[in-house]
Amino acid sequence: MDEAGNLYLTNVNAGSPMGGLLRSYWIPLCYSEELSEPDGTPVRVRLLGESLVAFRDTEGRVGLLDHNCPHRGASFFYGRNEEGGLRCVYHGWKFDVEGKCLDMPNEPGECPLQRKVRATSYPCREANGIVWTYMGERSGADLPPLPAMGWAAAPIERKSTLRYIRNCNWVQAMEGDFDSSHLGFLHSRLEANAPAIGDALRPIITADRRPLLEVEDTAVGVMYGAGRGTAGTERYWRVTQFQLPFYTSVPCYGGLNRLKIWVPMDNEHVMIWEANWSQERDLTAEERLGHKGRVGPSGFLPDTDGWYGRGNFAARAENDYLLDRQRQKTHNFTGMEDETPIQDAAMQESMGAIVDRTKEHLSASDAAIIRMRRRLMQAAEALEMKSVTPPGIDEPELYNCHGDQMLVQEGGCWKSSYAALMAQHYPPEPVLRLPVGQSPAR
Repeated sequence: MDEAGNLYLTNVNAGSPMGGLLRSYWIPLCYSEELSEPDGTPVRVRLLGESLVAFRDTEGRVGLLDHNCPHRGASFFYGRNEEGGLRCVYHGWKFDVEGKCLDMPNEPGECPLQRKVRATSYPCREANGIVWTYMGERSGADLPPLPAMGWAAAPIERKSTLRYIRNCNWVQAMEGDFDSSHLGFLHSRLEANAPAIGDALRPIITADRRPLLEVEDTAVGVMYGAGRGTAGTERYWRVTQFQLPFYTSVPCYGGLNRLKIWVPMDNEHVMIWEANWSQERDLTAEERLGHKGRVGPSGFLPDTDGWYGRGNFAARAENDYLLDRQRQKTHNFTGMEDETPIQDAAMQESMGAIVDRTKEHLSASDAAIIRMRRRLMQAAEALEMKSVTPPGIDEPELYNCHGDQMLVQEGGCWKSSYAALMAQHYPPEPVLRLPVGQSPAR
């Protein structure tokens, strides 16, 4: 990839083609419980290169405003959240969740500017315990429907809430989750009879480190099967999904369906949502936290109110991710904590804030990565050049699938086996059958 292509792929700032693509979709902002209190404390949000402030007003509505007050530019983060709006403490100007100016108390009489001035705002919607925001060009009744993948549709009691920051570009971080061949190396253990990571089939990955990839486009992204041999007559297939614009899904972990959402904070930081869920049962408090098997003994740094103040692992670049060379000789491949997010962060952040793809040497094991990049860039170009609506925006049902794994007899079709699994997880809506002569109510 040349330098221009790399910039096209990675830049999410307003006015860029990829920024335009991402802004066409609903973006998860936070969990509802994080803004649980009406008239509560405003929260700093960094999203797609913009510095914003989120708040819940007196009536319970969520607002997302540019953090700079349109009067003189002071930050709304210091504002008073009161009586249906956010009031800047510099001169008292107050704005509602739609950016409308409600009050200019320092102006004499009725100021005509109050009817004209607006704070930059983005619409927010809540569903199943998640607050979403839309930063694109549609408005009002023309806003697209909210996403409908399994995690988004599941009640809050059935999903985990783990999120963390990675200090690099969103694409290179997302590519790590869409890469099956690194699993047999980066995340492998050295001891004999080491406990399986995640599930009983995982040891097959270490036994066969040369997966055969079969990659194809889907209606809303790219999927592939990574095939590995077993000691028997079956072949292990690990199916991974990429769904526009920033979703990846790999096989289940701890009995939960898995989804990761790679939300760009800006070009050099990404907030990763580990959006796991169950379609069958409420999760325990521990499962909802999502830490088991994912957050190492070193844990997180204390949260702060800064733009990048939440979701920072204690194991980080500044301390070489707590690398232990003796541990690397005897325990696991990296010498780091066993939990994979730290190992992934070390690799992806070590590439630089934005990896220089002009120096890459891609191979057959990178076939899925190549296809994912192409799909992203094609969708961005089609929107930019031809105003083609990106895939999935108005068809949320296209997201009704997730990553999975299976054993298939040699020579069998993994795609058929996978389709059958997804049909079990996402049955079609029941058809209303009426007695003869009866019409549906209008």
